[in-house]
Amino acid sequence: MDLPLFSSVPLLFLVLAKPLTDAFYEVGAVKYGYILLLGLASLFARYGMAFQGVATDPRNKSLLAYIGLIALYFFFLFGLAVTYGGPPSEIFKIISPFVFFVLVAYAADRWMIYALAAGAVLTICVNAALLPFDFGWIQWGSVHTFKGYYFFKTDLAYALCFATVIYALYSRNTITAVLALLMAMAAVQIILSNSRLNYFTFLIALIFIAFKGGISIRMIIRFGLLFGGLALIVMLVYDPTKLLGFDTSNERAFTQGRSDIWTNLIIGITNFSPLEWLFGRGLSGDIVLAAENSLPGEDIHNAHNEMLHLLTTQGIFGLIFYMVLWIKMFRMSHSPDMPKWARGTGTVALLLFILQGLTTVVSLFATKTWPLVMVLLALRGLSSATDQHKQLGSPS
Repeated sequence: MDLPLFSSVPLLFLVLAKPLTDAFYEVGAVKYGYILLLGLASLFARYGMAFQGVATDPRNKSLLAYIGLIALYFFFLFGLAVTYGGPPSEIFKIISPFVFFVLVAYAADRWMIYALAAGAVLTICVNAALLPFDFGWIQWGSVHTFKGYYFFKTDLAYALCFATVIYALYSRNTITAVLALLMAMAAVQIILSNSRLNYFTFLIALIFIAFKGGISIRMIIRFGLLFGGLALIVMLVYDPTKLLGFDTSNERAFTQGRSDIWTNLIIGITNFSPLEWLFGRGLSGDIVLAAENSLPGEDIHNAHNEMLHLLTTQGIFGLIFYMVLWIKMFRMSHSPDMPKWARGTGTVALLLFILQGLTTVVSLFATKTWPLVMVLLALRGLSSATDQHKQLGSPS
């Protein structure tokens, strides 16, 4: 197999290392420095491809129009920040996944899947290595939860779901020994993270991988029993009294207070003026609205729901704009000649993204938006210009 172009190596290395930068969530310079280096590496890679005579991906023409949409969305968010106030950093966070996609897609080639797969393996293995150490754990209320090198438990569980999907894509959704081991390692960590929604999202990922791998329904049930038994063992060894339960008799306890927040926001939205329905109430509109409609003593947080957050902060206009950017990205990552074994991966990744948004705000956090972008970049890298249109060779 031919080696990647020398000019592409810095970009591939940065993509590979991206999951590890999540460990430096408290260092702002890492976030902005990473984007700067990524931009430079993308230009260097594209220049090298042009110098070597590698034709420009025809889909790059769509990137120019996409950049225009990102710019318009940026100015819309900037207008909200000027009108209602809000930190500029939030604007950067919201548009960062779209910028990330453009920078990498501009110079992506068939080697991108290898870099992304290596990053996925690092995500699973490095976090697993933290299981014996206090650094990887946090006391969340009365529950001792595993968070790895992430700030929050759901960030870890969500990242592990996407890491599994990416490596499965690399292995052509064939259940190899390595993939099975990675799935088991991810399963243990997700169980210990106490991220209940991601129990479900991970199950969806496993069923999809099993289905694409040609496993029968009977075998899927067997795998389900296997992972169920593994989960039971982990729970018994860890201490089941410290795990979050699924008791729905108390709605507030089950949703950890989210139901109160959603109720308060819905009450507030019903009193919106036509202008507020159209453009929302600014980047912190959900927090302000929750405060206005909360009872004394209630905790005030963001919407803990992506749809409610976008509607209260950016209105119907911003909600549609945000959705259009994701839809455009999804389409630019797919092509008619995509291998059969890769089809459906983008849809499943998008479903995991949407499900995560049911109980948390995802647009403000790179740990929630960038994993989806990585899957779409992997799909785009499977088929690009000239010799890159060849199907990916068997993983080595």
